Amino acid sequence: MDTYINQKEFEMRNRISAGILALFILLFATSCEKWMDVQPRTKIKSDELLKTEQGYKDALIGCYALMKSQSLYGRELTFGMMDAAAGQYDLFSNTPYNNFSSFNYTYTGTTVRPIVDNIWIGMYGVIANVNNILDHIDNDKAIFTGNNYQIIKGEALAMRAFIHLDLLRLFASTDLTKTAIPYVTTLGDHVVPRSTGNQVIDFILNDLQNAATNLSVDPIKKGLKLSEDAFLNNRHQRLNYFAVKAIAARACLWKNDKANALANAMEVMNAGNLIFPWIKSDNISISTEKDKDYTFSTENLFALNVFDLKTIGNTWYYSAFAINQLYKSKSGYESMFEISTVGASDYRFQYVSKQVTGTTNYITTKFYQPDNYNNAYRNMLPLLRRSEMNYIAAECNIGVDNQAAINFLNEVRGKRGITTQLAGTLTATQIQAEILKEYRKEFQGEGQLFAYCKRTKTNFPNGNSLTDTKTILPLPDSEVEFNK
Repeated sequence: MDTYINQKEFEMRNRISAGILALFILLFATSCEKWMDVQPRTKIKSDELLKTEQGYKDALIGCYALMKSQSLYGRELTFGMMDAAAGQYDLFSNTPYNNFSSFNYTYTGTTVRPIVDNIWIGMYGVIANVNNILDHIDNDKAIFTGNNYQIIKGEALAMRAFIHLDLLRLFASTDLTKTAIPYVTTLGDHVVPRSTGNQVIDFILNDLQNAATNLSVDPIKKGLKLSEDAFLNNRHQRLNYFAVKAIAARACLWKNDKANALANAMEVMNAGNLIFPWIKSDNISISTEKDKDYTFSTENLFALNVFDLKTIGNTWYYSAFAINQLYKSKSGYESMFEISTVGASDYRFQYVSKQVTGTTNYITTKFYQPDNYNNAYRNMLPLLRRSEMNYIAAECNIGVDNQAAINFLNEVRGKRGITTQLAGTLTATQIQAEILKEYRKEFQGEGQLFAYCKRTKTNFPNGNSLTDTKTILPLPDSEVEFNK
């Protein structure tokens, strides 16, 4: 298409072009100098990059790299804005997230609104680059060796679904009959209208089904996480077959389809002991910091490899200035872990938490990167973990088989060093309350608590009641103007 986009259209579509430009810069730095022409229009020149199998591999890895931006999962969508908004921190009034320190959830403040806009722009930028792969890959099937066509296509479909699901959870109502977000499935110059929440979920599940079909050849299904082939190495950090099933469990639960949410979660859990074993106590209690598995990496279903995680962690946690430090007060932190009753032995408190020297404040050490850190654990930022499947299974069993729900929670608690089991007499309300406690403890720094509270209409831990104003992030002005 050779038609130039006018200035207003270009501004509206910056959610795509910004991401494309970012990937261009990334690939340029890794010797893919001529992937596209940057013109005053949104048009990718794919002949250079997407003409070889290696080019497709580079393009896919580039999409993961875009996800690692601090404006996305490298901070804001994990330990940054999303955990701040969910009340996981006690914030100074002049922190970058000060809108949440006074329970002001309008998202219009001068520090917060740009963060929100950049999340939208960045996520659709990743989707644009993923769609560029998917727009071409079927026609180029003959250039691939082995199972790489299916692997690359499956991961790309999974990434498109994963990011759209997070956009839905952030920028749309939990009433799925309402207009939500655009589900973008091709790279082009046309405006994609917003779909209803139900339609978006259907698109997500369709992409995930296709992803699972392609990833039926994933080596991880045979228990193989590692490979001499660099492209197939560390399958537990990529959007593998079981990560696809975990995303489907999330999506089905967002739709309140508990039967299918449970089925998908159980498929992951049934593979768990072989492929995603629970953290061994010795790997987290070991005295040498460089050998501690702070993220419980064996349980990861999908994690990003963030090369500058040490710098990021120091900026916001470990060497941070007080006004930036993301901490919780001693009373609030110890209450969260129920230290006075059952939680003193909890690995997440004992080994993945630290009291800041000279204060009564606690920070998580989940992203701590000691000098000479073990390569198996280094730079890892988890986005999907096995434990979440237990929580989903527990929630799906409430009111159907309460004992099964309690058992799923007790399994995680036991693997976290908590020796006191939940009573078999808990009511449905009490079980749901225990799930909330687990989300707070388990997903520190991972951004999942916000979505959980929004979906279940549970008040944030800071006591702030939920309203649409507080849980639906505003669309960028350009999106509202051009996508009415």
